[in-house]
Amino acid sequence: MKIHNPYNIIPILLMYVLFANTFTIGKLVMGLASPVFFIGVRMTIAGLILLGYTTLIEKKSLRVHKEQYWLFGLLALLHIYIAYIAEFWALKYVLSYKACLLYNLSPFITALCTYALCQESLSPKKILGLMVGFIGFIPIFMSSIPEEVAAGHWGFITLPELMLVISVVSSALGWLIFRNLITKHGYSSFVLNGYAMLFGGIMALGTSFAWEGMPSIGQTGSSQEILMFAGYTAYMILIANIIGYNLYGILLRTYSPTLLSFFGFTTPLFAAVNGFLFLKEPISIAFIVSVLIVSIGLYLFYQEELKEKTF
Repeated sequence: MKIHNPYNIIPILLMYVLFANTFTIGKLVMGLASPVFFIGVRMTIAGLILLGYTTLIEKKSLRVHKEQYWLFGLLALLHIYIAYIAEFWALKYVLSYKACLLYNLSPFITALCTYALCQESLSPKKILGLMVGFIGFIPIFMSSIPEEVAAGHWGFITLPELMLVISVVSSALGWLIFRNLITKHGYSSFVLNGYAMLFGGIMALGTSFAWEGMPSIGQTGSSQEILMFAGYTAYMILIANIIGYNLYGILLRTYSPTLLSFFGFTTPLFAAVNGFLFLKEPISIAFIVSVLIVSIGLYLFYQEELKEKTF
């Protein structure tokens, strides 16, 4: 990886600072509402915004071919419903930066899914990177706070950790469907994300009303707590659902997907700083060890592609 001008990576780092903030805000909003209700509200609104922008501003068609209905349904289920509900349920119990770090399983899980389902080959160096990366997550898996253990555990694996792994696997499968619909069927990312978020959000709202009953916000439902919930939700929609996806697309015009994925390992570092400053979360030695080992695994995994990239 050749870096002629270090200032060139600033836009990438700014994007991951924004992504890290979503884990901090997500932790705060979990103190005000249930994860299923929050995901339902957030995704339904975000989906309507994206679809509205596509049809009213960009003047593009929202038409979906009947033969792809099932793929859109599967995308909403995996990419939004399961992935986000599992993530935010776990976020109630784990430290925000731990949830963020475990989400860095994504490149490794995606590679395994691609290998298994798409029959894409893995070089020996990538296999070594996968092995080192998975080993790197062991320290953080073995470091749990009491609230996390109390939620349920099997040996040294807690239920919130398991839910985060389920979230990552579901998200990885969702991205494979997403890529298939873009590359083979020509749908735009706005249409795909819009429909997935809208129908995933509607499913989450239905689940919330059926499972949790009438939603409640905060401890007392005061106007202050409702305003806080509305503010956090608006922030998450703006940063993650709208700016995040668009900014990633803009950066892809200049930087390779490999480079953007590699620098994703900085997100847990930013999340740890946010957690320490705003949530009073202590930074553990296990976290630092995991970050170091995982970053080595990521470098090994991406080395063959990174050495060819100049920016």
